[in-house]
Amino acid sequence: MLRNSRLRNHSLSNHAPRSSRAVSVRRPSGFSLTEMLVVIGIIALLIGILLPALSRVQDRARKTQTENLLQEFSKACETFYQQFGFYPGIVPEAILNSTDTPQISGTENALLHLCGGGIPEDDPLYNQAPYSSWTELTFGNATTGQFRIRVNAAKLGEGPRIRGTQYKSFFSPKASDLLPAKGQFLTSAGNPDPYVSDLLRLPDLLDAWGQPVLYYRQLRPQGAVFVAGGAPSESLADAVFAYQGANPYLMSGELGELGRNQDVSVFRLTTQANRSATLAQILRNPSFGAPTGTTAQILANSAPRGAFAIISAGRDGIFFSQYDGLGTQTLPKFDLVSGGSNPTGPYVVAEYDDVRVFGGG
Repeated sequence: MLRNSRLRNHSLSNHAPRSSRAVSVRRPSGFSLTEMLVVIGIIALLIGILLPALSRVQDRARKTQTENLLQEFSKACETFYQQFGFYPGIVPEAILNSTDTPQISGTENALLHLCGGGIPEDDPLYNQAPYSSWTELTFGNATTGQFRIRVNAAKLGEGPRIRGTQYKSFFSPKASDLLPAKGQFLTSAGNPDPYVSDLLRLPDLLDAWGQPVLYYRQLRPQGAVFVAGGAPSESLADAVFAYQGANPYLMSGELGELGRNQDVSVFRLTTQANRSATLAQILRNPSFGAPTGTTAQILANSAPRGAFAIISAGRDGIFFSQYDGLGTQTLPKFDLVSGGSNPTGPYVVAEYDDVRVFGGG
């Protein structure tokens, strides 16, 4: 009887009304529109905070990479000097700088001596194969004297011939650091061929931003003036440094991978009279203090920090931009000599993002 009662109760429970059962309500899966908007807003906020920090980290990494590259280049120049008694440059500096439009840059001039790809006219094999088929360049004039070399860009890296002897390359950076720089002497931006003014396609030394670096080599250990002033036709007899070898880069309207217009460089903006003094300010020892007096006095009362200098334009890709250092968008600085309301000082050059390495004590 007890068993029948249990069966009856079980049957009744199975036929209980639906309203007596607990009904489970399933919530739709996924996010609502409001929740999605909140998440997107948080992500956008994080990106806005992190991107500038990431950009700064990348710039610091590129600066460190560039400094290391310039130091390697400097060490190669020092090794070259120890072996030959002079710093690299296949064309004599006075002849290379005898015109405002040299056929190769000062940096290319050094690389042809460090890495090969060029042979000077005084080499015994100059007119013999295979060098006789290389492209011949003639530098200088009747006043400064003439000098000829043959070049072959494809041979750069195989080592130079110096004083009739073949040597291994003194400088062997990554292949991506030795490439032809876009835009040399490209006075009009937007040209479909960035190498239209660089027919030789000689490799340049590129910094971590893809911009070519400058190489200044002294003409002589000391002189009456620091660098040659005015037009290149002026005598270089007393100059320690000259600036024309940098013009293939400085005359560009769309230089390097960044495509930067060098029109806003202090080298282009300063007056002709201050151009040499501006370069002197960049290369000289800061212990001489702030530049004072006339341009001639500045040039005479200075001493260089080294026998050569290697300079990267830095993050902005412009060599000493008018908007960098002491200059701003609202108050640009046109040179590093004149003072006025925005005076210069002995360490003014350090305010710029340009990277400088000196060698040769």
